[in-house]
Amino acid sequence: MKILSEKISEKYLITALKIYNFYISNSTSNFEEKKLSLKTFKLIYKKTRANKLPFIIAIKDKVIVGLAFVSKFREKSGYRFTYEHSIYVSKNFTNHGYGSIILKELIYLCKKNKNIKNLIAVIGGSNNYASVKIHQNNGFKYIGTLSKVGYKKNKWVDSIYMQKKLWKK
Repeated sequence: MKILSEKISEKYLITALKIYNFYISNSTSNFEEKKLSLKTFKLIYKKTRANKLPFIIAIKDKVIVGLAFVSKFREKSGYRFTYEHSIYVSKNFTNHGYGSIILKELIYLCKKNKNIKNLIAVIGGSNNYASVKIHQNNGFKYIGTLSKVGYKKNKWVDSIYMQKKLWKK
């Protein structure tokens, strides 16, 4: 599998957006309720890259398997070393270990950025066992669950918080 982390073509961004929008429409793992436009998704990509944060796309046999990117955890200055990440695997490639491969690469790139000291996973839905497992297997620690903080598809949804410290004391 090949990981693209530098300039990502519009063609690849269009396919990555389809994966992202699939999770908006078909799950509670992403708390967005309306599909993103290509323009909005490109703005996320450009903002991520402008902030020198990782945005990656995984490709196997010329097919996009998944994507992941990092964003600020919170806007307040005291959180400046803590970042949240998003990771999505194409529905055609789930349960084959690709999520873990993508997450490992994202962690590797985050460790190269001296400003990223903590990586937070905000997992939508307390029944999102696959995401919890992928994060546990990659060194994330369970921090807690915020009960019924999201509302999507006419139901309340929990958020699971997991953390990986990227720095040594």
